[in-house]
Amino acid sequence: MVSVDTLKLITKQLAIYGNSALLISGIISSCANIFVFSRRHLRKSPSSRYILVTSLFDFFNITFSVTTRLMIDGFAFDPFSANSYACPIRTYLAFIFSFCPMSCRCLSIIDRYLCSSRSVLLRNWSSTKVAYRALFINCLFWFLIGIPLLIFTNPITVSVTRIVCNFSNQYFGNYYAYFLNPVAYFVTPSLIMSIFSIGTYKNLRVMIRTPHVGAQRRIEQQFIFMIIIQSVVFTISSLPNGIRLAYTIATSSVQKSTYRVAQEGLFYEVALISYFISSCSSFYIFICLSKDVRSVVLEKIRKRPSILLTTKQNRVGPSINNQLMVGANVNKSFSGTPATVTK
Repeated sequence: MVSVDTLKLITKQLAIYGNSALLISGIISSCANIFVFSRRHLRKSPSSRYILVTSLFDFFNITFSVTTRLMIDGFAFDPFSANSYACPIRTYLAFIFSFCPMSCRCLSIIDRYLCSSRSVLLRNWSSTKVAYRALFINCLFWFLIGIPLLIFTNPITVSVTRIVCNFSNQYFGNYYAYFLNPVAYFVTPSLIMSIFSIGTYKNLRVMIRTPHVGAQRRIEQQFIFMIIIQSVVFTISSLPNGIRLAYTIATSSVQKSTYRVAQEGLFYEVALISYFISSCSSFYIFICLSKDVRSVVLEKIRKRPSILLTTKQNRVGPSINNQLMVGANVNKSFSGTPATVTK
């Protein structure tokens, strides 16, 4: 049987290397999404708005939440828990950066369902105007819902050498642990994405059979397929975290041994890393599934060598011309012809 110290060592190494991999791949994915989906021909789709806002929150979520998890779980360094101001602010920001992109993904798959519907009335709801309003309401909703975190989150002294950032109000702690986190963070988005992914896939099969599809319609089909796969990845990667939440609720009153706590710590780390996979993998999913996304990336790659070559020629060219002009002036001076002064 693996010892407690070995389990703790595995958990620590997983926290360091797993979160580091998430941090690097996630930053690349978010920045690439923002660059690609801000292109003019892709901005015509309402879905690009959802992807852009989701990628923006994913960037903040990865750079903030994953970095703090890396410091706390990997290096046992927590600069927030002992500070009465940093503790609630960190909890609030982590809440916003986690819940906003999650609900944006739900809005994205709902938009793709509406866009692919055979009903004209439903298709009219898939528009840029509706996307802006839905995103604004979504962000405002979570910003307001998270305000109690600023009030009820405080540094709690667990032992002489340990201070944790936790809820000072028991009722709010129960509300967060038994409803907000499991229901709003896992169950509801998983159900929404599963139901609308199935409906959107059925609509997509009808769209594919439609002949004479225009360029914009082709892009919409690619968006639909990308969002469906992204929703599937989100649901699957969220399962370990959902199991962790259910297990935590079911065993909240159970007396646990040191070995069991170490086992739970390892699974807790695996569940967290798994949950962040959906935030870090979206660009890699899109570039594999969409020809238009690949064309934007390849065009950028092709342009860069030509830009470097042009810059190099501009630097070398004038010096060569100046040398030729100086040489011509020297020859004229030796032949008795007055040399012209080059300005």
